Amino acid sequence: MNKPLYVEFDVERRSVRVVYQIQPSFEQWKTTIEAVLEDPRFQSGFGILLDRSRILKPATSEYMRRLVDFVDQNALGIKARWAIVTSDLASFGMGRQAELSACKAYIRTFKDRTAAELWLCGTAGSLS
Repeated sequence: MNKPLYVEFDVERRSVRVVYQIQPSFEQWKTTIEAVLEDPRFQSGFGILLDRSRILKPATSEYMRRLVDFVDQNALGIKARWAIVTSDLASFGMGRQAELSACKAYIRTFKDRTAAELWLCGTAGSLS
């Protein structure tokens, strides 16, 4: 069985793409993100793309609440933008809920990976 998540660093673009193979548990997600944040290639200000486009079912409200809490707790230290790419309407709705719930972090939800990447690198508008 494949790992639920794999990570691709693009140091030149100052971004990290976390690709969902299957829906991970929150602990699997947190462990992966902690490894990203501790990786020597990662720098403050990087964009983090959570690519859920292969997942056809939304995460639970509890999962997304914990995700937002984690991202908010780390927002000031890493100053990252977080983009969530989804492929179904229910997942997009959960991503929008995450956007609205975040107090400190910059989170946006997209249906298109290219639009998400442009926003992460700052070429598609402001932080908000």
